[in-house]
Amino acid sequence: MTRSEPPDVVDAGRLTLRRPRPDDGAALYEAVVASADHLRPWMPWAGGYTPEMAEAFVAGRLGDPEADANYLVWDGDAALVGGSGLHRRLGPAAIEVGYWVHVAHTRRGYASLAAAALTGVAFSLAGVDAVEIHHDEANTASRAVAQRLGFVHVATRPDEPLAPGEVGVEWQWRMARQAWPASAGARLLA
Repeated sequence: MTRSEPPDVVDAGRLTLRRPRPDDGAALYEAVVASADHLRPWMPWAGGYTPEMAEAFVAGRLGDPEADANYLVWDGDAALVGGSGLHRRLGPAAIEVGYWVHVAHTRRGYASLAAAALTGVAFSLAGVDAVEIHHDEANTASRAVAQRLGFVHVATRPDEPLAPGEVGVEWQWRMARQAWPASAGARLLA
């Protein structure tokens, strides 16, 4: 099925990805603050996170609502375990997928599963031929997600560090539409 817009809710088996709702602000704020030391090296927005920032995010006032599809990631027990998103900053035929995981829920495959689910969503959108994951070279956890899903490393380029853990070298990974059905990421969703 080809869509023009990403869905509001994505079922990823043991995880549910859904667009933020107005009453999600407190849970988002608590998750980010509890995970601040874990997120700060890679996510510039994690330092100094405020309740107002969480409320702006759930209200859709952060990012580009025309280009971004942001999701909160929930486990089967309805605990907020992270966030993920599709970002149209690569041009009309490609989408970047991003993700973060609450510090209390790392090493459970949540980032991989969320990224796989949104890669599948991206390929259900009209005109999308590729999905990319970009991360700083020092972020080995993000590298592992890209590798685990079968993304191909396509570029390494200098990039200005925006967060304290970054070394200023961006790694770019790509999944082509035609490669997706046979990929490890697609198998993860089966």
